[in-house]
Amino acid sequence: MGFVRQLTGKDAAKAAKNAGNLQSDAATLNAEQLATTGQEQIGLVGDAGQQASALFDPYAQIGQQGINQAGFATDPNAQFNFLQNNPLFQMGLDNANTQTNQMAAARGRLSAGDTLQQLNENAMLVGQPMLAAQKNAIQNQLSMGQNAAMQQSNIGQATTANQANMAMGNQANVGNLLGSAAAAEGAGLIGYANAKQAGAGAVASLAGKVFAQMAPMAAGMPPGMGEVAGASSSAQLPMPGDGGFGSNLDLSTTLFSGGT
Repeated sequence: MGFVRQLTGKDAAKAAKNAGNLQSDAATLNAEQLATTGQEQIGLVGDAGQQASALFDPYAQIGQQGINQAGFATDPNAQFNFLQNNPLFQMGLDNANTQTNQMAAARGRLSAGDTLQQLNENAMLVGQPMLAAQKNAIQNQLSMGQNAAMQQSNIGQATTANQANMAMGNQANVGNLLGSAAAAEGAGLIGYANAKQAGAGAVASLAGKVFAQMAPMAAGMPPGMGEVAGASSSAQLPMPGDGGFGSNLDLSTTLFSGGT
């Protein structure tokens, strides 16, 4: 049976088909593993992006505080309330007024108009630097929040781009592996068909040789004489009188010597 399978190409066909299936299964498995790993890597990149972005959350919160106080720069009531509720302003104003009164008393001008005017101006002299400092602080908060927003936006864009590139590359690799799987399976099928066809040709060739050996026996000749007979089919046996075998026999004397 093993000889028959080899002769007919069944073993070779089966081996070719099995090899194609094995290669196809391996490529498909690799594709599945690559797809899973790719998704995990994309997830890790996303997590890293979120962690990096979270580092700027405190600065973003400071920027939000600046946004909440942005109206301070143009709101006199907000500025007045800021000074009235600021203990540093009260301390600075008290010190300025005390100094003004002491200087006026030394000159005997406590009730003079210039002394009263100076007392009124002390509030502006002490309050203006504080108002400017508060405006700058709010502006810094806004700038810090803006920078944090830009950094988080850049991180988000970079993370998205990296994930997209990884996804595209992963899909391409998976597609190549699946294509290899299909090609391997197709090659196995082609090898299977070729082996079957070669086996059929081998059987036909063997049948022809067997027929060439057996045909003379069926005709009463030794095996192999068919080819000899075929090769000499155009030759003629020597006849009497042709100078060949029996050319000197006198058939009339031999056959009819007793009839005359």
